[in-house]
Amino acid sequence: MNTSFFHIMSQGINKEYIFNSEDDKEKYMRIMKDTKEKIPIIILAYCVMNNHIHILFNEKNVEQLTKYMHKVNLLYAKYYNRKYDRVGYVFRDRFKVQPIYTEKYLCTCVKYIHDNPVKANICQKAQEYKYSSCVENKFDEGTKIENNIRKLIYLQNISKDTYDEFTFLEVERDKLEICKEVFGNLIKQEEIKQEDLINNKELLRTIVKKMKDNYKISFRTMEKVIGIGRETLRRIIQ
Repeated sequence: MNTSFFHIMSQGINKEYIFNSEDDKEKYMRIMKDTKEKIPIIILAYCVMNNHIHILFNEKNVEQLTKYMHKVNLLYAKYYNRKYDRVGYVFRDRFKVQPIYTEKYLCTCVKYIHDNPVKANICQKAQEYKYSSCVENKFDEGTKIENNIRKLIYLQNISKDTYDEFTFLEVERDKLEICKEVFGNLIKQEEIKQEDLINNKELLRTIVKKMKDNYKISFRTMEKVIGIGRETLRRIIQ
């Protein structure tokens, strides 16, 4: 991709609330900042809502960006599960990303991110929301692009014109790795070996359906992990 600007949205599993209190939102922002010191990356704008997060990055290395998001979400998931005495996934098994190719689109993206709580009727003005970068830049690095973005925010030079909603591109979180992890856990729960699964059609159907419905894993990815053709897997759950 010929751009270094990416807008990412990460959502709670099943669209559930994963930020239930002010402490939860503040914890996520602290994790973002702490992780940024270990995985250098430029954050231009962000907004932590009740069940999802928007972050705008300036980073040419997509692998670095993905590494950062995985680390932040993993640390928050551990905190969340410990705090609420639960187990399992906290975030959806993929995050969404929108590459930004123009200056106008970049400005629109900043406005879109900061307007989330306004559109959700949480506040009347974006500046009133404490859990976004609208009022102050919590990742102040003094870089030229951050200073320019900050000026756009503070001087309110962002266009007031109506803009289209973003159509995100799905970027799976290491699809093969996720599939291996989920599949491994499922057959472990059923106490069955992978090579014996082909002879247990009902159990195979249950596992494939769980992977498809609960974790949104594609048949193409399942084929690589389970060792059964995607068309066969597709027919199994029909």
